[in-house]
Amino acid sequence: MGAIAAVPLKRVSGYFTAALIVFIASFLLLPTAKMVNNVYYVLLALPALWCLIVHRREVFRGAGLDVALWSALLLWFALVGFWSGDAQHYKHLLYVALFIVIVARLADPAPLRQAWFARIMFWALAVYVLGSALIYWAIGRYGVGERVLWLPARMTGPIYTSIWISCCFALAVPVWLNERRWAEAIAALVLAVFCMGFILQSRSGLVAFVVVMAGVGCYQALRSRRLGLYFAVSAALGTALVTVAAITVPEVGQLFARADAGRIRLWNIMLSEWMDCGLMLGCGLEHKTKQLLLTGRTIDHPHSVFLSMGVFGGVVALILFVALMALVLHSAWQKRDPWGLYLVTALVGLNFDGSKLIGNPDELWLLVLLPACLIGNRYCTAETASRQA
Repeated sequence: MGAIAAVPLKRVSGYFTAALIVFIASFLLLPTAKMVNNVYYVLLALPALWCLIVHRREVFRGAGLDVALWSALLLWFALVGFWSGDAQHYKHLLYVALFIVIVARLADPAPLRQAWFARIMFWALAVYVLGSALIYWAIGRYGVGERVLWLPARMTGPIYTSIWISCCFALAVPVWLNERRWAEAIAALVLAVFCMGFILQSRSGLVAFVVVMAGVGCYQALRSRRLGLYFAVSAALGTALVTVAAITVPEVGQLFARADAGRIRLWNIMLSEWMDCGLMLGCGLEHKTKQLLLTGRTIDHPHSVFLSMGVFGGVVALILFVALMALVLHSAWQKRDPWGLYLVTALVGLNFDGSKLIGNPDELWLLVLLPACLIGNRYCTAETASRQA
């Protein structure tokens, strides 16, 4: 044990970075949640436990306010689980805590901040969605224009997949702008909108995409009139294209015809039940509403990562989460960290479809935990963070 403890923590950071990349890729390569979970357990969780035992003091040396807020949030959910959860909940808490430690304290963030990583991540995801659709159309599983509800790998649902496409696009935007890869950026824009609007037919990713791209355009307009003009022209062309598509392509028109898809009523129901349960503690981890939407559909979850925090964990959980996200995003802004753009995009999308953050490895780990912890990584400085920006 003494010989093992003598290995500097910095020397194992490269391993955790490589294992983290494998874990991210497993969502596109492995077909079941169990297989992805096993990748996490074997390659990340167990080695992280070993590091925590051997290097427990060094791991948390110099930890800042973000680590304190993560700890407070997890401790609060441990208390909530005491009266409303079960033993499984504490296992999930351990998994989430280890992932936070891995990304924020153990992994070297440098490879994940390279321009090539941002570009590869977007194109790998976009090709995965497009390739899956082409195969499904060829074999007749889905008709052309029919919404693809189930993709073949662990990243299977259309909603979270569309949000991830928007996030990856946002992460790569600074690269395309800095390196003047205009043709690639236009191709990526067209493919992203096609995947989200025609294949997946999910509005959550599209809304996040539009909101964040509008913000990027305004920011660039303040920095450079020429770039601002490019964004204005692009926005006008994009709006015209969407309008024409909504009129002439029924599948795209259905995205607008579905209106709010019952979100307003759903949120009112869940908010009312939260107030009835108690503002402070919420309704507990196992809460299920018995009310139905006007269409007769059941309500599976609050469909908002923020409302989910309140319903399942009470106002304390919501305040801690919002404070943590605000702190992380402020840090990203100061460092000009592109992962902040990724996180903003995810939070906008998940405001319409997010669920519990505490659980087995799932899409929310990639959409929220990964960027938030990378921004606060112990090895990250303003210079390394802005390498893509």
